[in-house]
Amino acid sequence: MSTLILMRHGQASFGASTYDALSEAGLEQARASGAWLGRRGDALTSAWHGPKLRHADTAEHVLAVSATAVRSVMTPGLDEFAEGEELLDAAVTLFGRPMSGPEGPSRREQLRCYDAAIEAWSRGRLEIPGRASFHDFRLAVRQWLDGVVGAPGGVSGQHVLAVTSAGVVAAATCEALGLPDDRWLALLRVIHNASITELAFSKGRCGLRSFNSIGHLPPELLSAI
Repeated sequence: MSTLILMRHGQASFGASTYDALSEAGLEQARASGAWLGRRGDALTSAWHGPKLRHADTAEHVLAVSATAVRSVMTPGLDEFAEGEELLDAAVTLFGRPMSGPEGPSRREQLRCYDAAIEAWSRGRLEIPGRASFHDFRLAVRQWLDGVVGAPGGVSGQHVLAVTSAGVVAAATCEALGLPDDRWLALLRVIHNASITELAFSKGRCGLRSFNSIGHLPPELLSAI
């Protein structure tokens, strides 16, 4: 049996002009995760990260603090369905009002509209320009996961780290549990920054071992967006 450790990136820069950058809290979350991984003692056999800067930076700090000799490799299969600023733009289309600047809503209302845009996209009621549909996004995650758990010549006892985003973690969890599309959003909504979700896999099959674990993070570093 082998283990796939799916880790959501550390806190990014929601509401800034560019979402794809770790905040100071995000950096601390990555370091705390690396310390946990080092204490755990399971030697990683490989590590991957998605194509975004927040994925790469999280993986870099996790691996550096954990003192593992493994280096993370970028894989497009771990990319998120959209960026924060794209979702806020989609929310503008959905609600017909600015989502930032002097005329923008409060942060609480902004987050509500942001969540509504994700829900509309996942239900097929809203397109995000330049981005895949929800169906195609989930298919891409399924294909990536199948490639991991069904790799020919796989050796038992692997410990694989994959740093990605909440959408991918939620989709992979749906695959492991055999859940339909309409369960994805409920999982997405509860996934914390730098949380750990573990899948056990062997011979092309996988099962959920843990979901959205945050016990390795101190209370002051807990965040959802």
